[in-house]
Amino acid sequence: MATQTKRTQQGSTDDANETVAGLAGAAGTLAEIHRQQLAASADVLCSMFRAAEALQQVQLQMGQRAALLHSQAADNIRKATSPTELVSVQSTLVMYEFQEAMRYTQELVTALARSGGEMLRPVQAAQGGNAASTSPATTMMGAAMSAAGPMADAFQQMFTAPMKAAAQSSQSTH
Repeated sequence: MATQTKRTQQGSTDDANETVAGLAGAAGTLAEIHRQQLAASADVLCSMFRAAEALQQVQLQMGQRAALLHSQAADNIRKATSPTELVSVQSTLVMYEFQEAMRYTQELVTALARSGGEMLRPVQAAQGGNAASTSPATTMMGAAMSAAGPMADAFQQMFTAPMKAAAQSSQSTH
């Protein structure tokens, strides 16, 4: 009986050791999952800050171009000697402002597309990076981001080409 009690105690000790080892393994797995989630969160935040930086850069460049454009327009207005020249300067300014608005929009779309692609990279890496495991939503997003720049170019050309032709014809008649 003493031997049987000893075996029972030894068996329960082995069971306890297995349970502790199992809990330690589970805790290690949970810690690893938590670490990976924290790293993924930091990657997303990094991407968001880079996107904000890209947008600020686009805004800075637009502001610099607008300041230069209006400075040149002010000089041309000071030099104008007739009302026709004033109207010509103003119409040219409006045309260039429209072009700059289109350029600004295009640059914003491009910056956002790059940022979106950067944010999708961790998802693609988590899926193994192969095309077979890419979800339809990820594929659709990537295609939309790739098409955004050329679409903005085409949209800009659709409006600026007639405006340039009208500006050139009005300048050649004066």
